[in-house]
Amino acid sequence: MPPDIISVTFLGTAAGRPSTTRNVSSLVVKLDSKLWVFDAGEGTQHQMMQPDCRLAMGRVARIFVTHMHADHVNGLPGLLCTISTGEGSVLPGQEDPRIGDSLGTPPTEIYGPSGLRLFLRTCLGLTQSILSRPYVVHELLFADEPEEVGELHPSERRGRSIRPDGDGYWRDFVGEEEGGGISVSAGPIQHTIRCLGYLLTESPRSLPIQPKLYIPHLKSPTNAAALAVEGVKNPLSILSRLQTSREPVTLADGTVLRPPELDPHGGRRVMILGDTFDARAMVALARPPGTSDLREGGEVDLVVHEATNAYLPTLDDSQAPGKQRDGAPITEESVRLLAREHGHSTPRVAGEFARLAGARQLVLNHLSVKYPDPEAPGARGASSESRDKWGAMLREIERQAEEALLGGEARGEGEEQRVRAARDFMEVEVARRDKRGGKKARVQ
Repeated sequence: MPPDIISVTFLGTAAGRPSTTRNVSSLVVKLDSKLWVFDAGEGTQHQMMQPDCRLAMGRVARIFVTHMHADHVNGLPGLLCTISTGEGSVLPGQEDPRIGDSLGTPPTEIYGPSGLRLFLRTCLGLTQSILSRPYVVHELLFADEPEEVGELHPSERRGRSIRPDGDGYWRDFVGEEEGGGISVSAGPIQHTIRCLGYLLTESPRSLPIQPKLYIPHLKSPTNAAALAVEGVKNPLSILSRLQTSREPVTLADGTVLRPPELDPHGGRRVMILGDTFDARAMVALARPPGTSDLREGGEVDLVVHEATNAYLPTLDDSQAPGKQRDGAPITEESVRLLAREHGHSTPRVAGEFARLAGARQLVLNHLSVKYPDPEAPGARGASSESRDKWGAMLREIERQAEEALLGGEARGEGEEQRVRAARDFMEVEVARRDKRGGKKARVQ
């Protein structure tokens, strides 16, 4: 059964290093009561403990890593120890009861690129950390990468080594049933090291059942009596079975009750990208079967894309008119090229990608420390002039990305804002497709 609530909470939105207003990379997707973490930069567990964060760390079920840069993984060992009550080892010669006690405990499922297993084994091993809840790492390997065959950590269970398909994608490596109505696929995106983007797809919902079509058949004496023999005391409970199992039910008189049709709008889709200067391969992953044009990428409800650097000549003193870099004037194109050299994107690059992907909403993440959050607690000591300037920077960053998303057009008066610059603890709810209508996205 698909979740009722899908929301994204940003725990860290800074690029490369933390600042007084932003922590390094991490976000959490909430699926009803379950939590899936994407990246875990240093301090992620501390962010989850803050009063502004309304997420229970003990509900973390899965962790996904986009790439192995330090600002995306250094907080993972500590987070894992905290959610798994990890502590030091026992004295030499003594048995650690936690190892045996955890054998029947469902593990924390972790997914990511090659090297993730070794990273965790090294960190947990050198610190002699034993977890009361085991973990398992599934590595998404590129075609030319060898499978890791090292010795397991005492708290580790053997994971899968997942190869891409012939198109270079890791499709549905978390299936709908395993993911509670959410499947997860991944694709390669361009960065300075191998990096992944993730696509979460909700299974389609059943259309509302129409009881009047079923009740006469269920209440007929012949069928009701036969159901009672099978242990079905209330014939109307079959309605619930039809919706959940989606298997047809044949009644005693030969009538076949079929489940309601699936919602033609399909399920929600959320795309979460790691650091990148070119994520276009993800568009083909999101493209509905049978389409060939990149512009037919199909609707993605929410895209999270980095925007590390921006051209802000009237707000950024280092880009003021007359300023040069390497003997040449600083322009929007030169800023884009410099960002690309370091494997990153500008707001316009993010907006252009979101347009290709058919994004309803775009959140800009992984922002340079040059763009502080004026509303963060860490900004309280700054002058009002500085905070006003920071706010203007973020609004201009959003404007540039939205202009690209809209194909060069400005948002019309009264139209919903479709692009937002992320801030720590910001929550974006992804509305159900069968309920959203004209409802605006809820952002906190």
